[in-house]
Amino acid sequence: MRKALMIFGKSLLALLSLAGVALLWLTGWLVWHYQYGIGLPTESTLSALSSTDHVCAAGGRGAFVRLADIPPLVRKAVVAFEDPDFYAPPSAGPLMQFALAAISNRRPTGSNISLSVTRYCLKALSPQCCKGIDWHIGNWVFMGRVERALSRDRILEIYLNGTYFGRNANGVVMAAEAYFGKPLAELDVHEIAFMLVRARRPHRSQGYDGSTRDLVIDRMLKAEVISEAQAVAAKAHPPPANNKPIDGQNTPINR
Repeated sequence: MRKALMIFGKSLLALLSLAGVALLWLTGWLVWHYQYGIGLPTESTLSALSSTDHVCAAGGRGAFVRLADIPPLVRKAVVAFEDPDFYAPPSAGPLMQFALAAISNRRPTGSNISLSVTRYCLKALSPQCCKGIDWHIGNWVFMGRVERALSRDRILEIYLNGTYFGRNANGVVMAAEAYFGKPLAELDVHEIAFMLVRARRPHRSQGYDGSTRDLVIDRMLKAEVISEAQAVAAKAHPPPANNKPIDGQNTPINR
């Protein structure tokens, strides 16, 4: 009996050792595959992207606007609504976040702005890459590469110039003219909030009732981008009558 137990123990130890080797090999292969094997643009390619022109495939219809020239209220409103932790350091790498999300059966966390820029804009640098499961995991691996190669300000700059708002408007400057007929710097709080709703729903012409706009205003208030008095005044404005997107194009950065 004792001899049988010893044989069983040795066999189990051998199997565990083989399983450990197999797991290490699989882990190494996955790291190589997603970092080098699926053809994602390299960090050097990303770092070399033009900083004075559009980098999204369909983002070049209007003038490129540097982040410093976009009003602080607009920049802060976008971050407050889309990604309050945008400037916070990530707690884990994108690939680890994807793995943890898969284990816990939930959506991966991460920067909405970075992921939008990665998935709907910079992925066009490698259009043949990533089908099936590679497409899902590859997005997160690529997002990590984007965040290492580009500063948060640069990612936000791409987002603000490449996001589609409907009405053939790519970027916040074109959206201000398309919906309100005025320069971006002259937009009021309620107009900026409406514009951010259109970024989320650039093709939806029905069902706009102002509630999502008020949610944007609430997040701006929570982030101390605006005062309580500004929030109350902004919510008092009715939704703009001219609020339909008109066209139904697909363009770069939208979820």
